[in-house]
Amino acid sequence: MDDHPILEVLASWPGRVSTQLAFEARGFSIPRVWQNRMIEFCGGHQADLLHRYWDEVALETMQSAGKVYSDSRMFLIEPKYRSAFLDELFAARDFVEPPYRNPPLVKCLFEYMKRNNSDSEFRDVEMAFIREQQKREGERLRIQTSGWTGKKRGIIPFVGEFCTTLGFVHRRNRWQKKMACRAVFEVGLDLGGDPQRIGSPLIFRIFHEDDPDFAFEMRGNSPFEFVIYGSWLYSACATPSDHVLGIRAYIELFDVIAGSFGGLQQA
Repeated sequence: MDDHPILEVLASWPGRVSTQLAFEARGFSIPRVWQNRMIEFCGGHQADLLHRYWDEVALETMQSAGKVYSDSRMFLIEPKYRSAFLDELFAARDFVEPPYRNPPLVKCLFEYMKRNNSDSEFRDVEMAFIREQQKREGERLRIQTSGWTGKKRGIIPFVGEFCTTLGFVHRRNRWQKKMACRAVFEVGLDLGGDPQRIGSPLIFRIFHEDDPDFAFEMRGNSPFEFVIYGSWLYSACATPSDHVLGIRAYIELFDVIAGSFGGLQQA
């Protein structure tokens, strides 16, 4: 088994449900709305199955520091936690078909994926639903876009403001929060590539002070999707308000996750 101190810390994570509730308490409801939409698509009789699937994927993801592909049962490290429930779903899965190599382990989520990819009218309805949820949440949270440039480096003031408000300490080009358990939660930026494109420049890392090279690193279009299902919607951006909402939501969610591991390190 891989011996890294951050894995011991991550093993104490209380799980998706309490983390999502804390996130919602800050005003972020889009993941819950999306989960309910998937339950509606699948049928209410599958709600328990879906919630357990999302819970188990989240636990595997967190406790392996993100070094797992739960739907393909591929672990890049020896896991401290492996879900017997997900193993059973994988063994029973009989709906794999080209070009979907590693679809979700719950069939109705796979059916949704296929329909969204093949039915343009259905996809347009879904995108309109997403845009409406973003608009409502942005208005409710009073998202401000003053100073937005639409360029990659233009997000720096927004990241700085949101991180500083939450108590992250600015260190060069990153913001850190050190917890009493000696875990470090770090927000960074990747500003390479086309400067005219916002893309997905946020980088979130969780590591232990004694072993900084081994980290749970989350980046890309949907950094927390396997921890909080539905959080990918914060990256489906069409307007400046969507972009700023997404930046704030991901930083707030990261802060909620940090808070689930206890208090801050004493100065």
